[in-house]
Amino acid sequence: MTVAVIALAAAGCGKSSTESGTSGSKDGKYSGKGIGLAYDIGGKGDQSFNDAAFSGFQKAEGEFKIGGRDIEPSDNETAADKVQRLEQLAKAGYNPIIGVGFVYAPAVKTVAAKYPKLTFGIIDDDGVKAKNVADMVFHEEQSSYLAGVAAAKATKKNHVGFIGGVDIPLIHKFQAGFVQGAKSVNPKIKIES
Repeated sequence: MTVAVIALAAAGCGKSSTESGTSGSKDGKYSGKGIGLAYDIGGKGDQSFNDAAFSGFQKAEGEFKIGGRDIEPSDNETAADKVQRLEQLAKAGYNPIIGVGFVYAPAVKTVAAKYPKLTFGIIDDDGVKAKNVADMVFHEEQSSYLAGVAAAKATKKNHVGFIGGVDIPLIHKFQAGFVQGAKSVNPKIKIES
C-alpha cells in the first residue's frame, strides 16, 4: 500500500532527476502528464522517506506506465522555494503532485488552493484540509515498537538507546513506540534517549 500511495507523489523546482515522456497507462485509466514528486531535505539516498517515495515513483512508471518528474531539494531552501517547486509542477501539468514530508504542509496548502483541479498529496502530515489534498500518514510507533522489541532481545546488558535526530512530535511517536516495544520484552530495561 505504501508504494501505491507513494506512486501518487509530486513536487517542483530544484534539481530534476527524472523526466519521463510517458503520458499515461496502457489501459487508459490514467491520462495525465505524470506524477510530480518533491523530495524532502536530504533528497534521494536518505535511506528513509525520500528513498521510499522514489521506489514508489519507479514502480508507478515500471508497472503502471505512469511517468513524471521528481525534484530534489536545494541546500538552505526556504518555504517560498517549496511553494515555487510545487507551482512549477502544477503549471507543467503534473497530477498528482506530492510533497515528501511534513515540511511541505504550508506549501501544499498554498498551491493546492491555487490549483483546485489538481490532486496534491503530502506524506507524513494530516493537517492540510482540502478536497484536492490527500494526507498520507502512517503509524510510526508501530515500526519503532518492533525496533524496541528487537533491541531489547539483542542487548546483553539490559540497556538500549533511542536516537531521534530532532525534537519534534513525529519523533516523539517513534520514541514512544520504541520504549513500549523494549519494555514489552523487559519492563526494567534501561532506555537512553
